[in-house]
Amino acid sequence: MSFINRSIAGLAGSLALTGVHQLFKKCVKGSPNLDQVGEVALEKSLGEVDVKLSDEEEVYAAAMGGNIISNALLLSTLATTTNTTQIITKTLGTGLLGAAGTIGLADQILGNNKATDTDQKKWMTTGYYLMGAIVSISVYNLLERRTKK
Repeated sequence: MSFINRSIAGLAGSLALTGVHQLFKKCVKGSPNLDQVGEVALEKSLGEVDVKLSDEEEVYAAAMGGNIISNALLLSTLATTTNTTQIITKTLGTGLLGAAGTIGLADQILGNNKATDTDQKKWMTTGYYLMGAIVSISVYNLLERRTKK
């Protein structure tokens, strides 16, 4: 049952991260536009195999799906413990790793990076990933407790 619980927890954390990012992107001036990273990466990858998505909505939907799946996989690796000390270190480590990876990927893929080009955007990105990690480990611990009853 633990594999299922980890998968559900990772997906919950990823959806929370994505939801908060989308909300802030629409409501807070100067927020990071992390969708841009996935969209450009997708277009470059498909260009290598001579596939072109003509509709912007298709590109956005495919990039969002990829973002949710990749973040769910990352966050599901966190959900492996109910030990308090390990929870704190894994949550911080996974959240910071996800944020650093996204910020670094944005720099590599976008070149003239507008997605995370300011300190505010970098801190917000870090906050999104830490929040996603907290949701993931919380859901995992809730599911594990319920499974053991």
